[in-house]
Amino acid sequence: MADKASQGTVQQDLELVERPSEDPTGDSSGSSNGRPRRGSRRGPTRNPPGSSEAQPSRLARLVGWYLLKFRRPEPISFGEAFSSAGRVLVIPERGVAGALFAMPTLRAMRRGFPNGRIAALVHEDDRDLLEGSVEIDRVVSYSLPSGIRRFSSLIWLAHRIRSYRFDMAIILDRQFDFERVLLCYFTGAAIRAGLQSTETHPFLNLEVSRKVPGKTRSQLGIEIARVMGIDVSGLDLYWHVPERERRLAEQLVHFRKPREDELLVGFDPGPGRGGTSITVSQQARLLDKLCSDYQARAILLTAPENNALVKKLESKLSREPIIVQQRRMRDVVGLLGQCDLFVAGNTDLVYFAVAMGIPTVSLMTPRELEEAAILESDCLQVVELFPGEPFPIAEFIERTQAVLLSGSG
Repeated sequence: MADKASQGTVQQDLELVERPSEDPTGDSSGSSNGRPRRGSRRGPTRNPPGSSEAQPSRLARLVGWYLLKFRRPEPISFGEAFSSAGRVLVIPERGVAGALFAMPTLRAMRRGFPNGRIAALVHEDDRDLLEGSVEIDRVVSYSLPSGIRRFSSLIWLAHRIRSYRFDMAIILDRQFDFERVLLCYFTGAAIRAGLQSTETHPFLNLEVSRKVPGKTRSQLGIEIARVMGIDVSGLDLYWHVPERERRLAEQLVHFRKPREDELLVGFDPGPGRGGTSITVSQQARLLDKLCSDYQARAILLTAPENNALVKKLESKLSREPIIVQQRRMRDVVGLLGQCDLFVAGNTDLVYFAVAMGIPTVSLMTPRELEEAAILESDCLQVVELFPGEPFPIAEFIERTQAVLLSGSG
């Protein structure tokens, strides 16, 4: 999950870099207290020529050169711009987990602009998780076609976003994405904030430095909010299921599991974010053992695109699991909130489960664990999987018992 920095220590862990719009020469300035200072512009290593990312980087530099030469931005005062901002756009990371990691930023913006208009720009597939959130006034969704029509659709989308007249745009991507950073620029917002990269100037003018240690999945927007003068205390990473959806999920589960003392074990058969997964037969044996040892019922939860895996797993289980039709990720997350234990690889649902305080056991390879940025939590235990080696069933049972005991305490 997110680092401990999201629990109120971001001020010590992150360094801010401002790109003053009155100085388009490429010099950067840093600030951890709102006062600009000179800083390094070094970002991540450039991709080698011929790599799949080399061409977008060249295009970004070409467009950046054009903007600096022919469209010099007007000088602004960040202090005045912060105080007068009334329309804020937050652009989460792509994917389901992007909605979760954007929540601390959205809550910070709502705290800082209680009467402002706050919007989120997301891909159409990720819209349903943020729709109706109390922190957001508008969800702007988009879907770009592939091929020759993509560029014209991107320009049309840029004009659409610009029509909302945002004062501030915050992009939460950890990797440079030319299309999205270009959309951020075309909002026309006076303040365009995000993570520092070699290509982000002049698209962004307020940046969180990459020199800081650790991951910045949910802290990035919090640090920007802190420099703006917003109180960021207590903005931990958590996910709240709306009351109406919670009650609906509770009813759906109750009619299929009438015994109150019966544990509900959620299981995601989908592949992890790194592509790692155990076989369906292994999953079935693991889930059967859990249900037998704990006198539990299983419910299969996964992203809608993995429903074929659910069918395969269901056919191999010795005891029929609870099956509830889940058309949207919003439905899946709502049902996840009813679980007493959740087991999965490094999938998006692991992050939601921990954010909801559900006892969780995640199966990860060492590489996935290194890149996962998991939040240290009593409700999470990780079992490391080593390709080619037998599944560590004894360690799995031990960690399952530990996480259930911590949850009951």
